[in-house]
Formats: sequence, C-alpha cells, structure tokens
Amino acid sequence: MSPRGGRRCPPALLALLLGLAGSRGFPECENAPVSHAVTVGGSLCLAPEREPQWEWTEIHWGVRMDPGMRQRILTAPRDGDASYAEGPFHGRVKFHRGNLSLCISPVRRDDNRVYWAEFERRPVISARCFRVSVWDPVPQPELRSQILERERGWCRLALLCSSPGNVSYSWACAGAGPGPIPGPIPGPIPGQIPGSPSRLLRSLPEGAEPQICLCNVSNPAGWSAARAALTCPVIPGNCSHWRPLAVAVAEGLTLLLVGFGCWWRENSREG
Repeated sequence: MSPRGGRRCPPALLALLLGLAGSRGFPECENAPVSHAVTVGGSLCLAPEREPQWEWTEIHWGVRMDPGMRQRILTAPRDGDASYAEGPFHGRVKFHRGNLSLCISPVRRDDNRVYWAEFERRPVISARCFRVSVWDPVPQPELRSQILERERGWCRLALLCSSPGNVSYSWACAGAGPGPIPGPIPGPIPGQIPGSPSRLLRSLPEGAEPQICLCNVSNPAGWSAARAALTCPVIPGNCSHWRPLAVAVAEGLTLLLVGFGCWWRENSREG
C-alpha cells in the first residue's frame, strides 16, 4: 500500500481500470430474447419490471457494444441526479426516475443492441437485460389490379401488392363501400417470402358492386396498408351477361309454342 501522500494512480490508468471493471458481462444477457422492436428515427424506452428486494444505492444503464465489451450510458444514485457518459448516446438519452427507465430518441440503426440495467449495492449487483431490434419504417405498399380473363359473365382478377424491405404480407377483402383502414391484419401468408411481392386472386361477376381488398405489410416494429376496389365492368356490346336471360326467354317461348300447338290441335279435333 502506498504511504499517505505517495504516488497516486494516473487519471488515464484509472479510466482504463474503470472501463475494464465496467466491461464485465452478464451471461444471462447473451441469449436474451428480443424484448423491444423500434423503427429508425423513433423513440425507445426501457424500464426494469421490478426493483431488487434489497436496498440498492445506484442504478447503471449500459449497452453491449461488441462481444465481451460493455459501455455505460448513465449512472443514477438512488437519491440524486443522473450523470451521462460521453459516447454515441450522449444527447439522445434521458433517465426517468419514476420508473427508472432509459429513453433514447431518435433511434439510430446501430442502436440494434443488448442493453442492461444494473442495480448496485457493493458488492451485490443485479442486472436486467433488454435486446432491442431496429427496423426501417414500413412505407405504404403499392397495389396494382389486373383482369386476367373473362368468361361467361365473370372476371378473374389479380391484385399485386409490393413494398420494399423485409416485410410480411396479409390480405383481407370485404363488401362494397369505402371504410377506414383497420390495424395490422394478423397472420402472414404461409410460404410468402419476406420482401417479395404478394398476389391475391379473386373472381367477380360482371357489373357487381366493387369489392374492397386490403393489403397489409408489416415488420416487427410497424405496419402500413393500402386498399383497392376490385370491379368487373360490363363491356359495351358484350352480350354475355344477357345470355342467361336469353336462354330463359327462349325456353319460355318454346313452352308457350308447345302449349299453343296442343290447344290448337284439340280445338281442331272438336271442330
């Protein structure tokens, strides 16, 4: 032990020792599942679900920057103001004492990391882990409709829905008339490859009321939707939609002629 008044630890060495002390890892954080999904440019708030049962003195918030390396974001004593560390989060973080949460805004793409809240009362330490995934905002999808074929007064139509990025698709169709776009439609399409366009096939009779179909695209952090009205318009000069009526009229006339023939024959015999 150095005598009182002897050489003290240089500030650079002291900072290195503190950095090494702060780089110890929590094994339970390595395999933590994703607990928060957020979009680039959005806001993220992480809050411990519960405090330790023992009387802690400080809470530290930090992040794993690289495997085996951790960086502290802030330190807040139980009774006192929080102190923020220099680094990539400086100026973007805020500590809320009410629920002991760490809030980051705006979120950047490289904030896709594992975070931890460390309660401390030397030598006891208790940690809470949070794995955050960062996603691009979901743009509104593009919808295109096409009539594939017409047959006997019916149209076979296709809707093509496309959106950039790694997204999942789902569809919903309702009756005629506009309405508000609902929330995310649950259940992505089985076998749909994320990021590739999705196609929906429908059949409608000619002249029927429009059918509203909604394409929903989503990722774990958000969603967007677009809708289109499917119609099978009657083509001027196309008599295919009159064909059933013409057949019915022809059958009626045939029955009428047969009945008249029978009546005339009976009257001829009586005469």
